[in-house]
Amino acid sequence: MTRIRLLGPVQFVSAQGTASRPGAPGPQTVLAALALRAGSLVTVDELIDRLYHDDPPSSARRVVVNYVHRLRTHIDRVDTDGGARPSSLIGTTADGYVLRLPEEGVDALRFGLLTARARRRARDGDLSAAVACLEEALGMWRGPALAGLPGPGAEDQRRALTEQRASAMEHRLELLLECGHSAELVPDILRALETYPYRERLHGALMLALYRSGRGAEALLAYDHARRVLADELGIDAGPALRALHAAILAEDRALLAAPSAVDEEAPARADLVRAGDQVPPPPAQLPPMPCDFTGRHDQIAALVSALTGGGEHAAAVITGMGGVGKTALALRTAHAVAGSYPDGQLYANLRGPDGTPCDPAGILTSFLTALGIGHERFPASLVDRTALFRTLLSQRAVLVVLDNATSVAQVEPLLPGAARCAVLITARALAAMPATLTVPLVGLGPDDAVELIGKVAGMRRLAEEPDAVAALAAACGHLPLALRAAGARLATRPAWSVAALLARVSDQARLLGELRVGELTVEAVFELSASQLAPRQARAFTALSIPHCAEFDVKGAAAVLDLPERETEAVLEALVDAVLLETHAPGLYHFHDLVGAYARAKAQAELTEGERREVVRRAADYLCAGVVAAVRASQPLAGPLTAEIHPRRSAGPEVGDAYEAMVWIRRVMPTVAAVVEQAAVCGDPDAVALAVDIVTLVPCFEEIVPLGQLAQAATALVPAALAHCGGDIAGTAHYAAGVILKTHSSPASLYRSRAHLLKVLETFEDAPAPGDGYRPFLLVLFTLAMLAELELQFGNFAAARGFAERSVALAAVSGDRELVARRRTVLLRIEAEDPDRRMALDRIGSRCRELTGVFTRSEDEKWLIRVMMTEADSLLRGGSHASAARLYRRVLERARDRGHVRNEAECLFRLSEALLATGDTGGAVDAARDALAGAQPTGEPLLMARSHEALGRALRAVREESAADDHLAQAEELYRGLRRPAETGADAVAESRPGAVRQHPDGTRSPR
Repeated sequence: MTRIRLLGPVQFVSAQGTASRPGAPGPQTVLAALALRAGSLVTVDELIDRLYHDDPPSSARRVVVNYVHRLRTHIDRVDTDGGARPSSLIGTTADGYVLRLPEEGVDALRFGLLTARARRRARDGDLSAAVACLEEALGMWRGPALAGLPGPGAEDQRRALTEQRASAMEHRLELLLECGHSAELVPDILRALETYPYRERLHGALMLALYRSGRGAEALLAYDHARRVLADELGIDAGPALRALHAAILAEDRALLAAPSAVDEEAPARADLVRAGDQVPPPPAQLPPMPCDFTGRHDQIAALVSALTGGGEHAAAVITGMGGVGKTALALRTAHAVAGSYPDGQLYANLRGPDGTPCDPAGILTSFLTALGIGHERFPASLVDRTALFRTLLSQRAVLVVLDNATSVAQVEPLLPGAARCAVLITARALAAMPATLTVPLVGLGPDDAVELIGKVAGMRRLAEEPDAVAALAAACGHLPLALRAAGARLATRPAWSVAALLARVSDQARLLGELRVGELTVEAVFELSASQLAPRQARAFTALSIPHCAEFDVKGAAAVLDLPERETEAVLEALVDAVLLETHAPGLYHFHDLVGAYARAKAQAELTEGERREVVRRAADYLCAGVVAAVRASQPLAGPLTAEIHPRRSAGPEVGDAYEAMVWIRRVMPTVAAVVEQAAVCGDPDAVALAVDIVTLVPCFEEIVPLGQLAQAATALVPAALAHCGGDIAGTAHYAAGVILKTHSSPASLYRSRAHLLKVLETFEDAPAPGDGYRPFLLVLFTLAMLAELELQFGNFAAARGFAERSVALAAVSGDRELVARRRTVLLRIEAEDPDRRMALDRIGSRCRELTGVFTRSEDEKWLIRVMMTEADSLLRGGSHASAARLYRRVLERARDRGHVRNEAECLFRLSEALLATGDTGGAVDAARDALAGAQPTGEPLLMARSHEALGRALRAVREESAADDHLAQAEELYRGLRRPAETGADAVAESRPGAVRQHPDGTRSPR
């Protein structure tokens, strides 16, 4: 098995057992980052952060690509069994890379698996097996982790791995103590303390080993030494666990001599659980039982347990989050886990009454004092005096206080113990001003844990029978534990229902919240509790902002929708975040949880008038339209004519920045664009519809950087809305927008629908409007002709494609715009280059491409410069100049990557694969084709995916990977078949594709389009 070693110098170990250092520190850092996340995507941005301390250079992305290439080359050279090529070990996606190794293949990850296994064995009472796991794990270390690697990422990981090593060493020693090994462990513990002199668990282990070996005096001296080390070098006192152990040894506590049957790695020293001689009532044990279906939250539990048992004084942990997210369940799971660290008892109180109103802290103190043995006759009258008595009773005790559903710091403060050895665990929807050792903001479960929770409630049989439906149901529940339990409970009590049937019911927004009920508790009621606390302006904003279904919005966008000044809007948004009715993952950006959004929209439907709801959609569309226009003007050479006759706007729109920043903005807002356009299509407001049509007409300017398929449903819905509410020009524009968007949609049938819409544009505006008749109809017809040419090219109808392209060239010439004509000529040249029955010689095509390259270079039109360079490379490829074609494709590839043109990058890669295959570079051809397919899949374009599958299949066949090759070629054929298949209805099948169309490869063979 191929392995990666990180617990020492970074090494790649081949399947034959050959260990080697994979290049310089830079490639090693990249390999380490990929290995520590084996099997998961690591983005290029994350790799850049690992390599550079502060500001990365402009070439950072190219550096990462180069390092990955060097790693693949090294691995290929070392791994000589032919079973694991570098392209398959390090996979490429659109955003980064994935190391295709199981966790067992990375020593650092295997170390974590073994230590986790040791903890499980210890909990089960199999101490010898736990020790064996830890010894195997510690035996894998060959020196400092990631030895010699520079960079902030390596340093962070080195610290984390070193901490894990030290914890494993402590755990092993403690387990051996529990197994009865004492005297023989003393030298091992002393050696460990030489390396880790400040770890109190090791000092405690030494004291206990000495005491159990009959060396009590030396145990006390060991405590004095530990106290001096901590005080002199760190300026801190020994922790409560160490002090308690010291006191127990002084008292010659015989309980220390008895080893329990099992031990937890996180357990404190044994003496901390013993308080001999205390004459007090039985310790309170008020914790409610843990939910039996508790699922996931492993990282949060570990962090909370560490905060509450880590030795710090006055430990306080706070769990916050929206209603139904599982705060109480996590608190109870944590409280039970740490209860052993608080031998004087556990107090619990729910700080909300049955009706949701906050409880009086004086009443809570009454129950606490009763549990601590105080009779009612001794209760002070005032809250202040009760708090003082409560804290006095706890002053010499170690008690855990759990305060559930807190509403404010003022409510919590009187209930806080004052003793250093006590701890408090609080849950609240929001408690921002509460000082805490640790605050855990809780969100929904991960997808796997959400599915598991449904299975635990509904029965695990459901998971096996309908896994996809269960995953979709979990997503429809927003991965919110309360909603997941409600869905599981409905399935459990309705065994005749399929999961798919319930999924269909919750997929209906009108009935979603009504379906999510557990007994008398509903998800809707949980949200209502938070919403009922809002001030009037906050309540109106909460409902209004939900109407456009925005995936995410900023302060400026919210201000436009609410028609409020930005400063007031920000205050309202932050108040909604504090009420846990809005979420924010970055400063200034906000979004609704799916279920909260559904609840808010239901309230908007009930509380806002139809006119108010329409106005909200109109403002949202207006703001987005202004932003898209600004992005086009910042980044597109033809921006002036494209936006000259845009629909009037009311808002200033967002600040999108320069060309690069505008493209980043477009990528970020695409889900919001789709949501707002869909709402505009159904709201019935003519202005909102017209604005939405303008938006989807302009967004295709960015087709190289964003997949347009996500707008297909919205763009299609706009056509009937425009026909019903707007004039002919807007309706014709809506046909154009739908045609362009559907042209890139994932379904081959969408291409036929695209052609029908585009032909409607010609019908609406007639064949050849002049620029003087208005730029909108002129450009729409011009672009429509070019789009139809590209569509027919996809169908393999070269004659029809050529006809549309020639008409677009002629129409562009009327404008007298040289760049406009050059773009249309580029489309025509691409058709000529791809047509096996071309009418123009390939060398002449290449010559004309070079002429147009000069035009686009002078006008700084990067999009069309890339396209014409690719067409020139195509002519070289088809003319047999394979090496020259490969060189030109590489130049185009570098230019496309630098500018973030992901679609052009994918197209260039499969063509590069063809060229490399023709030159005999089969390995390079496989790499390029794999990268092409990874880039093509997010676009959803059937021809792009078909060509990528075909290129990869042919390349794999050349390296004799027949099975994989056949699979990719079959997928390519299926996609080509969809492109050849006539449309399902006569309305869509405006022009039949040519059944016998073929594509010619560089080697002279042909494949079906």
